[in-house]
Amino acid sequence: MERPLLILLAALVSGIVAAALPGWFVPPWFLPLTAACCLAALVARRQALLVASLSILCLVWGNLALQPLLKPVFSPNHLARQQLPEPVVLTAVVDRRPEIGENGSRLYLEAESVRQGGRSLPVTGRLLLYVGEGRTTVSTGDRIRVRTRLRKPRPFGIPGEYDMQRRLALQGIYLTGAVATADEVQPLQPGAAHPFQRRIDLLAAQLGDFIQRSVAPPEAGVLRALLIGDRGAAGRQTEGLYARTGVNHILSISGFHVGIIALFLYQLLWLVARRSETLLLFANLRRVLLLMTVPVLVFYLLLSGGAPATTRSVLMIVACCVGLLVERALDPLNLLALAALAILAVTPQALFDLSFQLSFLALWGILLFTPLLMRPFSGMRKGVAYRSLQFCMVSVAAIAATMVPVAYHFHRVTLIGVASNLIVVPLVGYGAVLLGFTALAAAAWFPFLAALLLQLAAMLVHWSGVALLWLDHLPGLSPLTPTPLELAAAVVVMVAFTIFRSMGPRLLATALLAVILVSARTGADEGDGHLRITCFSVGQGESTLIRFPDRTTMLVDGGGSLREGGMDVGERLLAPALWTLGVERIDYLVLSHPHPDHLRGLLFVATNFPVGEFWESGLPYEMPDYLKLRQILAAKGVPVRTIRAGTPPFRVGGALVELLAPVVFSRNAARAAPLDGEINDESLVFRLSLDRFAILFTGDSGFVTEARLLRDPRRLACTVLKVAHHGSRYSSSIPFIKAAHPRFALISAGYNNSFHLPSALTLADLQKLGAAVYRTDQDGTIELDVDRQSGRVAVRKLTRMIDSP
Repeated sequence: MERPLLILLAALVSGIVAAALPGWFVPPWFLPLTAACCLAALVARRQALLVASLSILCLVWGNLALQPLLKPVFSPNHLARQQLPEPVVLTAVVDRRPEIGENGSRLYLEAESVRQGGRSLPVTGRLLLYVGEGRTTVSTGDRIRVRTRLRKPRPFGIPGEYDMQRRLALQGIYLTGAVATADEVQPLQPGAAHPFQRRIDLLAAQLGDFIQRSVAPPEAGVLRALLIGDRGAAGRQTEGLYARTGVNHILSISGFHVGIIALFLYQLLWLVARRSETLLLFANLRRVLLLMTVPVLVFYLLLSGGAPATTRSVLMIVACCVGLLVERALDPLNLLALAALAILAVTPQALFDLSFQLSFLALWGILLFTPLLMRPFSGMRKGVAYRSLQFCMVSVAAIAATMVPVAYHFHRVTLIGVASNLIVVPLVGYGAVLLGFTALAAAAWFPFLAALLLQLAAMLVHWSGVALLWLDHLPGLSPLTPTPLELAAAVVVMVAFTIFRSMGPRLLATALLAVILVSARTGADEGDGHLRITCFSVGQGESTLIRFPDRTTMLVDGGGSLREGGMDVGERLLAPALWTLGVERIDYLVLSHPHPDHLRGLLFVATNFPVGEFWESGLPYEMPDYLKLRQILAAKGVPVRTIRAGTPPFRVGGALVELLAPVVFSRNAARAAPLDGEINDESLVFRLSLDRFAILFTGDSGFVTEARLLRDPRRLACTVLKVAHHGSRYSSSIPFIKAAHPRFALISAGYNNSFHLPSALTLADLQKLGAAVYRTDQDGTIELDVDRQSGRVAVRKLTRMIDSP
């Protein structure tokens, strides 16, 4: 058996994945039983039986190792066991380097005590504190005090969203808190714990300030991300450019950066040491020098914040060093599998970390695909041209191998990724990283030289940014959204290339992938005759997708954070949901009114999706977000249709659109800027009907608009009412509900929101008048499936809303 470790790795991974599924926990007594089977197989000296029993042992171990994180048993004084419905005063120690972002930061805390109602309780447990505005000055090991409301992490309940609840649980975090500004975090005692890591973090902060003084933005932010792990310094604009062009992995310190530094150190030490005949005679110099790079890599690991990806990369290089020192000829894939086994056996949660997947699959691709790609050039002279070609093939192999996790996590695959990486990897990955690393080493003794090196590194970053901007604007190279079937077929190809050495099975698997890709991209889909209305759960905001029977798409509003600089709902929630549902184009983009909880999510959508037409009321607004949206649409040449009361009915996708509000004279002309209430009552109100089905969209309209609409109540009749203003008690009057007489009522609201929406009065009125109420804060994303022929309306919840332990 050539690669038995791959079988054991597959079993371990299977056990870990099973533990992450609901109800797939293995009983603890399975572990000693399988261990006994392994011992019996070892005594019997039956290799096949030993591999089989070891595989079962790995499966059981992987499952059991993850259970304490996903199914924890809390101690009596653990923070998660306390009943703390009201805000508390928390005393805690910062146990990790704070993550500083462009518009806020995150503090990872180890709780010590909580005070509520004059009573102080000693507690244990980790939590994550979100800091809204301002830059926090605390560091690892500082004791702080903060007043916050503690909450259990909870998903939004929207397709394609990142599972933050599971990610935190895998770090032993089951509660979160939030404060509006950094001033609310009160330092109590600097350096109360973690003294060693605190010194390293303070050194990293000093080096970050040195980079900032030596280099202008945005290059300074990129260098801070590359050299000290401060990814938040890169900024959203740079992150977006790197993501669209498929090189965002370069901003996270991972196996690539560590490998480059290790190779550089090794070559430098070799050039110096080989001049000594004594060293050449009395030691295997190459192996010893490789081992000498390890302390430097460990220091770099600590300097970058000890990120899991960097830790695993250092472990991988240490494993390679050990393999060389014992002078064993190890199969590279077996060595890679051994490193993965060791890491996952100790930290099974690493399997769900994107950086782990990228690091190991990139190495897997380089080891497996590079020799295949270079085989046609085996007769080529081993000169500069050959090495350059080999470098290109290594890049292509790594990119191809990491496409599957990138597509799974980000729902997109960019075709310009190969070209982007061929430019960015040598300029930034090699040049900027090595120049910057050398500058950090020289900063304390030769600051002028260090600043010069950083400026050279910044120049390389700038050149790569110019190239990425050019590639980003190339026409006809839009990212693709792979389907689950395409991802599964790609995994089959990867497995085939790993298991089989002969080209026959490999070519067969590749042909299967090609057939699936071609059929999926060229097959004509005329629709199934159903109208689908998806009410997205985007927090305290509103967004609804309509997919018509002829596959025409309409997006009404896009949600958005009410806080300036808050989470980008469009990027984090709405776009992944659209991609997951297979929506790659918005034919009609509709804005009901320009409040941030309806508009801000549209900014990312308008930038990253083709848009056919934009609908709005046409009333003048000077809000920055609204003007930015109009600017984005104008730059893309998107036509704008002004619709309001009085606009003649028209058809879209076979459905009739009737405009009911706003009326043009709703604005108080004596005031230049409208009040919030006036903007709410300027919302688009329209009725969309298809055969016997109708849905009424009401935006955030209130009693004023409803009074006008009730002058012609027959136009309000609907099957589904999209309840106005998140279920506010200042909307949805009883006469209005009676006139609409809906069978279903959909309410968009954020879970446990500070506005206490939807109102209990509105809910009672809707239910009293016979409407079945669905609300995103409790039900997650809701989809209505309307069969055009029968008129049947099926309601389903697209996500399972699960509270954390």
